[in-house]
Amino acid sequence: MVAATTEGRQAVAPAIELRGISKAFGPVQANRDISLKVMPGTIHGIIGENGAGKSTLMSILYGFYKADAGEIRIGGKPTTIQDSHDAIAAGIGMVFQHFKLVENFTVLENVILGAEEGRLLKPSISKALKTLKTLAEDYELNVNPDARIEDLGVGMQQRVEILKALYRQADILILDEPTGVLTPAEADHLFRILDNLKAEGKTIILITHKLREIMVATDTVSVMRRGEMTATVKTADTSPEQLAELMVGRKVLLRVDKAPPNRGAPCWRSRT
Repeated sequence: MVAATTEGRQAVAPAIELRGISKAFGPVQANRDISLKVMPGTIHGIIGENGAGKSTLMSILYGFYKADAGEIRIGGKPTTIQDSHDAIAAGIGMVFQHFKLVENFTVLENVILGAEEGRLLKPSISKALKTLKTLAEDYELNVNPDARIEDLGVGMQQRVEILKALYRQADILILDEPTGVLTPAEADHLFRILDNLKAEGKTIILITHKLREIMVATDTVSVMRRGEMTATVKTADTSPEQLAELMVGRKVLLRVDKAPPNRGAPCWRSRT
């Protein structure tokens, strides 16, 4: 979506804009007056230590929690998100750390569950299967649609969660600590998937505490600390050391260069 500037030129509106978001759980202030812009067709990282408020903020965007204060704008328009149905209607999908799949259902059944009326009718199933296969092929999310979730590894289950969001026509995809359950090879494949989604104009939010993933996968990154947003920068303009300092509020030594061990004199020597 575009918006007019004061000079009459057209400017691209952020895919997501959060204004003054606050959320408390009893005496704990999880988010405090947070503002954030994420541009369309980008991969935007949100990084911070455990407990920084990253997942809470994105759960508000997805309707899992309701903010105590603040405004959400999607594509430049004020948007009310009371629950996940509102988020899905606004084109937002989310892959949580703990997958929300029915283990004794097939991949196809999980993807279409709750997504369309008459989903148990054969014509609807056939149409859904065709759509699922197209999405899987387009984004390198290949998985057997007839496989039961309980028979799949976590990497494949994560693909099913992504397919669920795409099947519901999500243009914005939030991934919460997505590599925590993946092998290095699976993580590398996930990043290729995210690049494919970005190439098709999708907007990706990557929640993580891993600096390497931010530097490898994102275009921009926002840093959170103790429930507040401390900075948003272009990934190419920063470094792991700078991000670590923003995360904890002090300089951090990321690599310790150790002197070689002092071997000393042998305490025992065999004679031959």
